[in-house]
Amino acid sequence: MTDKTRHSDVHGTPASAPGPEMVEPSRFRIREVRIDGGGAEARVRGGGSYRVEFEVLHDCGMCGNAVNQVIVGLAGEDRAQASVWNGKQRSGGGLKVVNAGTSVEALAEDNPGPAEWVDVTCELVVPDEPGAYSVRARYAQAYQGRLMTVEGRALPQPEYEDVLGWWKVDRPQGPGPESTIGTIIVEA
Repeated sequence: MTDKTRHSDVHGTPASAPGPEMVEPSRFRIREVRIDGGGAEARVRGGGSYRVEFEVLHDCGMCGNAVNQVIVGLAGEDRAQASVWNGKQRSGGGLKVVNAGTSVEALAEDNPGPAEWVDVTCELVVPDEPGAYSVRARYAQAYQGRLMTVEGRALPQPEYEDVLGWWKVDRPQGPGPESTIGTIIVEA
């Protein structure tokens, strides 16, 4: 990810201006981030809920038959705020129910062909405190996550709390600057 500007987010960690594509090696890629209908950086007058949309390409040959998720949140927080993609190895290919009839049943994608870029959407809540809030993404393997594609959003789905707790799994500080997909700047 290339930095266009550098600053510190409100938690004191370096924040990166989002580049053209974020890559989680051997897992997924994110591009075309739009915050509240604009670009990957938004300047806002106050905290609150903001719509984040982007394209994700999940292509994980090493994932076997695991159910994978892409989760999104703010740098420095203890948990992710949203799960936006849920599926097997590759994104695209339509909807299905995985783990049907079990306590970990969820809506997912399971594409037998080549991975496809899919559009996902979520809402993130940013505090009222002025500062730069880095929007970051990472993977999870928590059995259940939401599928927030156009088709997925048309069906009721809960927000699964377990998947949000993956924010710091194997990353004690949470996703680092290389995981930045956008920035929301709350102006004074």
